[in-house]
Amino acid sequence: MFRKRIANQAIISKEFLSYLSNAHDIIGRNINLVINHRGKVDLIYIGEIWEVEDYTVLKFGEKDIGNSKRLITISNRKNEFQKNEKVSLINSKFLNYLLIRRASMDKNIFSLCYKNNDAKSNDFWNIQDFNDINMLNEESLWAFSEKSTLKKKASKLRKMKEKIYLVGVGTSNKKELTNSMDELRELSKSLNKEVVGSSSQLRKSHDTKTLVGKGFLLDILLEAEYLGAHKIIFNKELLPFQSKEVSKLTYMEVSDRTELILEIFKKNAQSKEAHVQIELARLKYELPRIAGSGKNFSQIGGGISSKGPGEKKIEQRRRYLRKRINLLEKQINALSYRRKQNRSKREKNEIFSATLIGYTCAGKSTLFNKLTKSSVIESTKPFSTLNPTTRKTYISNETEILLSDTVGFITDLPEDLISSFRATLEEINQSDLLIHIVDSAEENFEEKIMSVEDTLIRTKLIDHKRIIIFNKIDLINDENLLYLREKFQQPCVSSLKNTGIQDARREIERIVKSSLKNQKVVNL
Repeated sequence: MFRKRIANQAIISKEFLSYLSNAHDIIGRNINLVINHRGKVDLIYIGEIWEVEDYTVLKFGEKDIGNSKRLITISNRKNEFQKNEKVSLINSKFLNYLLIRRASMDKNIFSLCYKNNDAKSNDFWNIQDFNDINMLNEESLWAFSEKSTLKKKASKLRKMKEKIYLVGVGTSNKKELTNSMDELRELSKSLNKEVVGSSSQLRKSHDTKTLVGKGFLLDILLEAEYLGAHKIIFNKELLPFQSKEVSKLTYMEVSDRTELILEIFKKNAQSKEAHVQIELARLKYELPRIAGSGKNFSQIGGGISSKGPGEKKIEQRRRYLRKRINLLEKQINALSYRRKQNRSKREKNEIFSATLIGYTCAGKSTLFNKLTKSSVIESTKPFSTLNPTTRKTYISNETEILLSDTVGFITDLPEDLISSFRATLEEINQSDLLIHIVDSAEENFEEKIMSVEDTLIRTKLIDHKRIIIFNKIDLINDENLLYLREKFQQPCVSSLKNTGIQDARREIERIVKSSLKNQKVVNL
């Protein structure tokens, strides 16, 4: 191979171009070369650059940004840069990308692509075409001369608030997709993440490899990079192999809705029980996805924790996760046993029990505080309540009940979260009455009612006696309020304004007395 150094004042030398052209004509395929800051060849790849199997060699951040300054591709195709090549440049540590198109045996067309550092410009790419190598080297030197500036920019980005780009995909209708994206945006904001952009796609079915189409995904990556995003979050749960495929195409972190919910749960957890449940759900989520964690886990391990010198770190990690999952499940069983004992004590006292359920941010904790005169944390952020809270309260002067506040539900709640939060669900299971709190100010509140009903079906709690209380009526007009009362004939309240609370108390009291009366009849 060509061993002479390319001078710093040139993108490519005439001698090197001649050698590269001859090699390309003999092979008949694309030749890709990585040129380091000393002007020497670091890497050679034959074929399309986006088809590199070990894509980590091109990823931004694997090495210092200044270690390699340009990528050169020589090809006989007639078209210019493709999306795949632009994404490759995004992911790379290169300052520029030179495409040499072989127009004929004696003529080359040089296309130089480099990032635009002008914040005021609407174009992320600067692309210049040259017919002469001398003009290429003379007029475009500045395209890769700001190595230190890019280093500072990369360092600054790491210190900034995390910027995320949201990706939505739906298969039913546009309205449902819009609601899903709005919810994803609220979940992201609850973690103080800055949403810099979003894209959504309505499809007949999900793409088996990347969830969205390949072309749409490349457009997303280009826009996300242009907007300075650090992470891409999908509104649907990515299967392990889908997450791996998407990660191959970008240096940015790839996440999904489930991981985002787990992060929120972790942030809001307060008790030991909640921490155990969340860790269990997180490990169950990580276990099938560990294969796509990169080079770190592909190395051969050793030492005391391994089963031999040939065992890889990924195998060690899998074994650790399985052991930890078993331990956490035992801890949850122990916590559930204690909770069961507490419930047995309550049942001996023959006190009627009710549990507040509903979609997250419906105002359950606010209503709980009004009914019990407690001070449970109230928040507009999703999943601010993770631990079941139970209080004894008088619904009326003569009717005493046990009222519990629980974690909010959400559409398509991950199975691992449902199974991990067994203690909360057991609290619901032992209740005599489920009080479904609905945010009446939500435009799609009826869809959220159905979502909660679906969760009750999945958790085998659908047969429980339940009522609906419409909350936040202070945020709706008289026409919508009349619609609620006529259609559902259920209590309508404003927990914040303390409106309609007595109506809710009377409805709960009516059910309590009716249940106790029926119980006495059965006993007779």
